[in-house]
Amino acid sequence: MESDADPDKLRRRFLRAGMTVLARDGYSGFKQAAVCTEAGVTTGAFYHSFRNWKSFESALIAHWRLEATDLLVESARNVTDPHDRIDALMQIALNLPHDTERAIRSWAAVDSAVHAALTEVETARRDAIAEMGVELFGRELAERLAATSMLLLTGFENSANPSIDDFAWAMRTTTATALALLDERQASE
Repeated sequence: MESDADPDKLRRRFLRAGMTVLARDGYSGFKQAAVCTEAGVTTGAFYHSFRNWKSFESALIAHWRLEATDLLVESARNVTDPHDRIDALMQIALNLPHDTERAIRSWAAVDSAVHAALTEVETARRDAIAEMGVELFGRELAERLAATSMLLLTGFENSANPSIDDFAWAMRTTTATALALLDERQASE
């Protein structure tokens, strides 16, 4: 049973608070005091959970990758119907913590370790999308669609005026176009 004194529970509380602060305040407002305030605990509790700010940053990036990529990719892999899997991937993309990711992208511009983690996440996402699209589209088109999907996502997250509706429309339209190409190809065979 978890107690309030459970060190893992406190660490998770700080990690959730860090994600919230990044989403709300952006990278420029990502400070220890803001994270502690969001978590509702003191800096002493912070240092009980993390050796220093840098170790917290590393843990936060690892937490983000796990929650916003690894677990989501695994859940999509469990969808057996290939059409449903593509729909699941689109829902995942639409429901990512975009404000947090926007802040992480800003952070990656000034921190080489975060940049490396962001590159790994983007590669993992692209590879997973391609892998899960092969059954429907074949290797070449699946890889193109994966690259296009990542460009749509990063464009949306880097936009000064992001519209989730426009992002959803772009994802649906790209997928529908690819499925129409597939149908044409199959009809001509």
